[in-house]
Amino acid sequence: RAPPRATRTTREAKAVDRFPARSHRTRAPNARRGVAFDDDRRLARNSAANARSVMTASAHELEGKASTGRRSMTVERRRSVDGYHRDGWNVRASALKELCNPIRRIVDEMVGLANPEKRLISLAQGDPTVFGHLLPPKTAMDEVAGAFSTSAHNGYTASAGSATARVAVAMRYSLPDRPPLRTEDVFMTVGCSEALSHSFAAMAVEGANILLPRPGFPLYETLCHRHGLGYKFYDLDDESGWEVKIDDVRRLRDENTVAIVVNNPSNPCGAVFSEGHLREICETCHELRLPIIADEVYEDVAFDEDRPFLSIAAFSGRVPVMVVSALSKRWLAPGWRIGWLVLHDYDHILQTAGVQLAINNLCQVSLGPPTPIQAAIPGIFKANETEWLKATLGVLRRASQRCVERCARVRGLSVPCEPQGAMYVLLKMNGDAFKDANGFFTDVTFAKRLLAEESVLVLPGTCFHAPGYLRLVITVPDDELQNAWDRIETFCERYSVERALTDSPNELDALSNLHISELKTNIKFVDSDEDLLKARSR
Repeated sequence: RAPPRATRTTREAKAVDRFPARSHRTRAPNARRGVAFDDDRRLARNSAANARSVMTASAHELEGKASTGRRSMTVERRRSVDGYHRDGWNVRASALKELCNPIRRIVDEMVGLANPEKRLISLAQGDPTVFGHLLPPKTAMDEVAGAFSTSAHNGYTASAGSATARVAVAMRYSLPDRPPLRTEDVFMTVGCSEALSHSFAAMAVEGANILLPRPGFPLYETLCHRHGLGYKFYDLDDESGWEVKIDDVRRLRDENTVAIVVNNPSNPCGAVFSEGHLREICETCHELRLPIIADEVYEDVAFDEDRPFLSIAAFSGRVPVMVVSALSKRWLAPGWRIGWLVLHDYDHILQTAGVQLAINNLCQVSLGPPTPIQAAIPGIFKANETEWLKATLGVLRRASQRCVERCARVRGLSVPCEPQGAMYVLLKMNGDAFKDANGFFTDVTFAKRLLAEESVLVLPGTCFHAPGYLRLVITVPDDELQNAWDRIETFCERYSVERALTDSPNELDALSNLHISELKTNIKFVDSDEDLLKARSR
């Protein structure tokens, strides 16, 4: 008869007691006799999994992890190994084991750094629903609830998407003075990320490269690695509202360049491109014969009525455009995991090249987003959301203005371009503005120290190939945002290089409390210009 089953802790304790001298090999709890595993591999695997789990948790979950005590847990990527070859096993991983999102690489190093004595405030998470004050339209929630309540949408649908959903998307994204979109021009996807992945994969011929924006969303780079695409970065100009540097595009394009990614409105820059600039991009792409992948997931999230969101496809002429979007940002529903890829291919360039067929074949592998959410799309698009959208944009606009105003009070930080849309503010660290005994702060150092000391989480610009910048989300309630900026200001004053004279509120208060007689003893007053000249000559 087998002995009573021991708990996990007891089993592990017995294993350690039985083999006290074996520091590099230990028996797995449920493994066959004679099969052993390396401690360092198992621990590294568990650490990486724990890190990923923590960083995808909500801000409150992160706070709970940190409240147990301050500790630094840097998660390093494991060394590449050539598989597992023991006792007849021959198991090897594909090259995907090296795949890494640049944000994860940096943020994983910040896990566990938060100051346990202060409540965590996250200004890093690109999920607009985290704080609960921004909600999807009620009509959208009602449509989804209705789709789930009926038994009509529990099964599979067409792999490229249900006919009703595709027709609704085609109608919404058809453009004036252009042929209406067809059902076959639309592909339903699992969020905008899969739409991006399909568009990249469909163009990933051998030796191909793609042009990416810098600063830009790091998933673009990850998808290039995933699909074997080369990539080059064209710069966005912070002196002209983060517009595309057209000369970069001309210089970088070569015979193997298959597409350019244009993100508007922009993450992380918050730019909204004007009609004139969109036309300039399209004219350049026509001249260079360069298809466009348009990431427009922040469509309609534009703060200024004089600078509304405009789709680049409206000005593309013969240039084929693959537009990707989703319910995640504009409708504030990232958890519903539904997006779409729309082909504006009026001269049938993509169709003739086989790109449309490639995307359709990719959809046959993933089988698309949840059927009930697809069923809700026609009703969501038909609803009148004018007041809801106006109110939502008002909240984001005020948060953006709050960040700009508070940043102006902090020595060493600036906003080179005020956000015009999307959900982010990009701050610039001014030169060598912050320093401690170990030297000047980089953006990564700044973010780590800010988290460790003030429990405010921001993303360093290095995540977006913008070293020297910091990205803050504006999907935060005003009181929480004010609290975060109070801590940021305190932190910046603590490490500011220029502290002799300051206009920061804290030191102004200190100066105003000094007795006037004490000031007079240290300051020489003059009564005339003549006395002033004499004082200067001395």
